[in-house]
Order: sequence, then structure tokens, then C-alpha cells
Amino acid sequence: MKQAILRTLLLTIGIGCLSLPAIGQKPKVFPDYTYVYEPSDSIQMTIFDDAQYRAYYEKQYRDDPSVPQAYHWMQVLQIGRNYQAFLDYGELRSDSIWNASVKARKKYGDFEAESDAAFKATLSNLKLIFDRSKGMINAHEKIFINKYHYTEPIPQLQWTMARGDSTVLGYTCHKATTRFRGRDYIAWYTEEIPFPYGPFKFGGLPGLIACIYDTQREHIYTLVGFEKAPSEEYIYERARRMWFETTREVVAKLQRNYHEQPDLFTSDIVTPDPKSKPVKHHSKPYNPIELE
Repeated sequence: MKQAILRTLLLTIGIGCLSLPAIGQKPKVFPDYTYVYEPSDSIQMTIFDDAQYRAYYEKQYRDDPSVPQAYHWMQVLQIGRNYQAFLDYGELRSDSIWNASVKARKKYGDFEAESDAAFKATLSNLKLIFDRSKGMINAHEKIFINKYHYTEPIPQLQWTMARGDSTVLGYTCHKATTRFRGRDYIAWYTEEIPFPYGPFKFGGLPGLIACIYDTQREHIYTLVGFEKAPSEEYIYERARRMWFETTREVVAKLQRNYHEQPDLFTSDIVTPDPKSKPVKHHSKPYNPIELE
């Protein structure tokens, strides 16, 4: 594999050398905002289902339990006939913008800003695809520059119905509690949206989960929108080129190692400039939703 990558890089460098401008010619500017991509440049994907509905969740996450500040970003649950998917809304928008722009033969400069803005709203690098007929989850996660894929059974959570009603986004909600992989949770679900699903890997209640949080309030999901999905929206996964097949436990260990010792993660493709001083990357707090 490394030899194939090296040959590709050498070929690319060789072509680049052959295409250098002649003396007196104006060199090309990169990135080229006038470039028009071919339809073949669209994102290659495997389509599982048509999305029928979207549920939007605001995710709040505290990576350091001793600090009150939290990260906020938007995630989305796509609901189809046989599948559902949960991912960052920024990733869904970024892929959609790219494919629509390539199909419309737009210049790169005409959609680059919108695509970049969507990409920057992607914070978790996690996508979950639920195959309800098989009772399995396809999980996709990125750590540093590497992409990982693993499968696991859809969790069968043991819920306890509790007293108390509330309102979320105008929907009447009922209370339930559960414990999942090291954390205790309080959930509010609404029977007015009769889907037994929710954010992340939560589900199994007699209605859509409108809000769920662990008792330490380090991971909070709040429903902020629900609507029919746009026409021709799919539940899909990107082509699994260069994905590492692994397990949830291995990915969790790699995530912790990456946050605690980021300098151990380097690319064997890109060689640093020996004249440049090495940059020391400091460890970052890590507070995963799954503690077990």
C-alpha cells in the first residue's frame, strides 16, 4: 500500500514538473477558483435508503467537566423506511453542496466559501447508520487523518418511565431514565412524533427523543427542528476506500491516545521540512460519551 501511494505521489510530482510554465509565462494560482469539476468528481457513495424526515439536534459537549463552557453544534437524524443515520449537519450540508455544485458545473470559486463554512461546522467526525432490518449500526469515525469503520448491534436500552411532563419545541414530552455505557441519562420523549429513535445511539421509547442528557450534563442533545426531508435526499455512506475495519473499543482507545499524546500521530505520507522546527502539540481534554 505504501509503495502504491509513493508511486502515485511520484507520478503526481512528475506531471507537475512537466506542466511548469515556460519562462515569461504567468504561473497558475492555486487554488484555481475558475476550475470546473467533472461529474465524475462527485462524492462516491453507497445509498441505503431515501430519507423521509430530518430531526435536528443541538449538541452541547463539555470536554473538561471542571469548566462550565461547552461546545455547541448542530447534528441531524435522518429517518428512512428501513434505515436511519445520525451525523453532523455540517457534514451532510458539505457533501450536498459539493455534489450539487459539481452536477451544476459550477466554478470552484462559486461554492468554495459555502462548502468550507459547512465543513467547519463539522466537529464530531462521527456518522452512524442504523440498519433496522439487521439490528446493526455501521459507525464511521475519523481520527487525525485516518478513517475507521466498525459495526455493532443497535443497543437495546432498558428504560424506566418516570413522573413528569415537559415541553420541547412545542411538543408535549414525557420523562424516562436509563443507564448506558457508564453514564446515567434523563430523556424527554414525545409521542406526537411516533418514531422510537433519538440522537446518537439512543432509542427504544414510544416516541422521538426530544431531549436527553447525562446526569452530569456533560453531553446534552436538544431537538431544535423536525421536518420532512428534501426530495432526493439519501441515507448513504462514502465509498470505503482507505477505511480501517476495526471495533468500537479500538476506536475509543485511539481517540483517547490522540487527545492525550497527539504527537504520536503522524502521517507517513507527508515528510516534514527538516529546516522547520518541530511543532509541539499539547494534550487536549477528552470526555467521551461512552465511558465503557
